[in-house]
Amino acid sequence: MSVARYTATMAVTQGPREIEIRAFRYVNGLLAAVTDGDVLARMTALRKNFQLWSMLLSDLMLPDNALPAELKAHLASLSLWAQNESNRAMFEDGRSLSALITVNRDMIEALETQTKPPAVPVAATPAAAKSGAPASAPRSLAATA
Repeated sequence: MSVARYTATMAVTQGPREIEIRAFRYVNGLLAAVTDGDVLARMTALRKNFQLWSMLLSDLMLPDNALPAELKAHLASLSLWAQNESNRAMFEDGRSLSALITVNRDMIEALETQTKPPAVPVAATPAAAKSGAPASAPRSLAATA
């Protein structure tokens, strides 16, 4: 499968949040895999991290970005920090990457909470409706009643 077809398939089968999660996981994997003395891996991981946060910042600045203004401001500030920290780490070989990894992990967790579907109330499940179990009954009880 060509890269263009793969990209098109991914865009159809995954929403923007899932794609962002994959991007942060990919970059975090690169950052975590950096070992002492591997300058190429370090520079590659930091460049990718810088690019990821640059794309996020660019998206935040678009007029049609629907996020609340306060959240956009916080994310923009975080983006600038991550870009700055990535640049510093490129030029300070001994600088730890743990802060970048932690921030990226926090972003992954926040994005994952947005992609999870809301819990369905027991009364809305077909098993509960058929069994006549009260709406407050736990799902396992509603299915066995």
